[in-house]
Amino acid sequence: MSQPVEILLESVLTEKATQQSANLNQYVFRVHPKADRRSIKTAVQEAFGVTVRRVNVLIRKPKVKRDRFRRNNLSVKSGMKKAIVTLKEGDKIDLL
Repeated sequence: MSQPVEILLESVLTEKATQQSANLNQYVFRVHPKADRRSIKTAVQEAFGVTVRRVNVLIRKPKVKRDRFRRNNLSVKSGMKKAIVTLKEGDKIDLL
């Protein structure tokens, strides 16, 4: 996992993430499950050429969902690891 493409899987573009990027200069990425804070920080700095101030990491556990109409039909929503990256003031990332 030395390449930024291997660490940063995709950017999360939800309403909350868009508000964070506009107001707080924070960007949300879905990252590799084995990536740590240091590797996420270096990957963002190399990929976008910005200065990272802080990295927060969230892990969403997989959940079992039951079908409403067929009781015994179970499915699993996959878990994921997200990183909220705070940039230095004045730096921006154009995701669109």
